Amino acid sequence: MKNIAAISALLLAAVTAAPVEQRQATEFDITNFSANTTPHGTAAFLSYDIDIPGILSTHCAYSDQSSVGSLPDIPFRPCDNAAVDWQFRHEPSQPGGSGPYLIVIRYQDETGRKFAGFKEWPADQFPIEQFGASFAQFYRGEPNFVITNVS
Repeated sequence: MKNIAAISALLLAAVTAAPVEQRQATEFDITNFSANTTPHGTAAFLSYDIDIPGILSTHCAYSDQSSVGSLPDIPFRPCDNAAVDWQFRHEPSQPGGSGPYLIVIRYQDETGRKFAGFKEWPADQFPIEQFGASFAQFYRGEPNFVITNVS
């Protein structure tokens, strides 16, 4: 009986120690996306939650106390879960208009595989609005969206 119990324990350990198949990131589900500067102030804020289905969920945010009137370009920075990082920028304008805004999100899994996707918005989703003698910029688009161009 002791041998059967020992063999059963070894088999259970072998089964539970089998490697779990890594799930590939195929989309980034973004919720609560917001971005703005403060009227009559010198601050910018950008934040959102990201869910990579079946893999992880985390919060990503940026703030500063030096932006006046328009959102800054934000270089790559980690989210609360450092496996995800992101950047935000205003692309150069085209003749006759204003360039689009772009967010790039990257994810690196435990094996070192890297996945990235992006979302681009037209400039009219980030209007600069006048408040008396000052200006502030706000994201006025949909706060929840899915990035499906992940590769």
